[in-house]
Amino acid sequence: MSLTSIAFLAFAAVVLFVYYLTPGKYRWAVLLVASIAFYISFSVVGIILLIVLSLVAYFCALQIEKTQKRQEMWLTEHSDTDKETKKAAKRRFKGVQRRYVILTIVLCIGSLFLLKYYGPFASEINRLFGTRFWTAENLLVPLGISFYSLQIIGYVIDVSRGVATAERNPLKVILYASFFLSIMQGPFNRWNDLMPQIVTEEKKKLEFRQFRLAILRIIWGYIKKMCIADQVGLIASEVFGHYEKYEGLGLLLGIFCFAVQLYADFSGYMEIVNGIGDLLGIKMSENFRQPFFSRNISEFWQKWHISLGAWLKDYVFYPLLKSRWLQRFGKWLTKHFGKGLGRRLPTYIGMLILWTLIGAWHGAGFNYVFSVGLLQFLYIFLGEITAPVSERVKKFLHIKDSNFFWHAFQSIRCTVLMIFAWVFFNSRTFMDAIAMLGRIFAVQGLGFAQLKSQINSVFLSEGTTLTGLWQTWILYVMLCTAVLLLADAIHERGGSVRLWMEKRPYVVRLAFYLALTFTILIFGAYGSQYNSSDFIYFQF
Repeated sequence: MSLTSIAFLAFAAVVLFVYYLTPGKYRWAVLLVASIAFYISFSVVGIILLIVLSLVAYFCALQIEKTQKRQEMWLTEHSDTDKETKKAAKRRFKGVQRRYVILTIVLCIGSLFLLKYYGPFASEINRLFGTRFWTAENLLVPLGISFYSLQIIGYVIDVSRGVATAERNPLKVILYASFFLSIMQGPFNRWNDLMPQIVTEEKKKLEFRQFRLAILRIIWGYIKKMCIADQVGLIASEVFGHYEKYEGLGLLLGIFCFAVQLYADFSGYMEIVNGIGDLLGIKMSENFRQPFFSRNISEFWQKWHISLGAWLKDYVFYPLLKSRWLQRFGKWLTKHFGKGLGRRLPTYIGMLILWTLIGAWHGAGFNYVFSVGLLQFLYIFLGEITAPVSERVKKFLHIKDSNFFWHAFQSIRCTVLMIFAWVFFNSRTFMDAIAMLGRIFAVQGLGFAQLKSQINSVFLSEGTTLTGLWQTWILYVMLCTAVLLLADAIHERGGSVRLWMEKRPYVVRLAFYLALTFTILIFGAYGSQYNSSDFIYFQF
């Protein structure tokens, strides 16, 4: 059931209608049935694994909470016991809790590794060493396993940390894992942020203003997906799929189109699901905040896929920095090489592990580990060690951070670095990306005729799926880019098109709504040969 299909729109309308007809304390059950039905529309078998892992989390969280209560009771009953005995008892109870956390992590990550990573890993081992390991060819990757497995782990860890209460109803844990608005591509929702909104007994009402703003957000999401991502994606798919036929500007055009496609596709999905969440009175995590206005790579990742970065920082990076072995290593470095290295090197090691995991989360190929993993770490590392030099240059040239042109230069530089990384991200293999980058510079002349020929070749090449004048396509790509940047520029300055539009007269608002609707009808990608079910992040 694709989010861009009529079936999904009908499904969402039925869910919304039944949801508001149901008494407040039972509405979570409506969402549970809807989530399971939505999941089954993609995979009947996959729902079994989701339910099993949810029940494991349910059981482990309860056992952790029981252990915490036993610890409190023991400390109360033995209040007169000496400190060493109390410390030993606390370590014992903590050890029991840790075993349940580890059980959850092993089962969730083990399932994720077997179903998503083992096959490519075994195939590569067989290719390199001539072995005959089972390559798991018949195993299907369940929908959303990369998302719900991490959410489940986060829930159990939060219970062990005492920041969340263990849920007594296993069905609510299953709902948390399978919630239909986040199961496909996120965002990563924390238990304490999402579930109180879902299981509340408050009789929420859908006000007309809330409905109007949510519908506008959903329509904007569909414009991003169907009118921008799926249209410019035709150029990106042609160039990346047949890069050996192109060179120079023809390749640069495809690479640029993929950057536009990726942003419009992923953020468009988030606009749709967050808009539906607004209709249900459920505020979900935001995943984007004008990433292309970022000054550096660190800031970019604070604005792109925000919920993934926040999850990995809270449950991987910070625990790593506090780990016993890294703390000891930092003290040893401080003793022998000084405080600077003792503080920075353990942090860099933690960052390297974090970014490697981010890359691996996206896919098993080295192109994923490199593009959105190791290369991002290298960007950030080089940015930090060269920061003092940059500050001296700025001071010498009297450049202020508030200067518009300096900000623009930093944003363009950051965007170029990310687009370079996405060449590896979207290529079939790492070596394909290297070959593609090499062909960019394999240009025979740089005159106007040659440049025109390079771009035109994308639309005239034998077997291309693209039709129409290349000038029309270039104009459309420029228009799409301008629309995205304009919308983000308004938001960057604290504005909101939706809030501004609701203050306009009724006739203006009606014309605006009709214009958006006709934009989808005229410029949207659909038809008998169109398949929009596969959002780019759907595969992760």
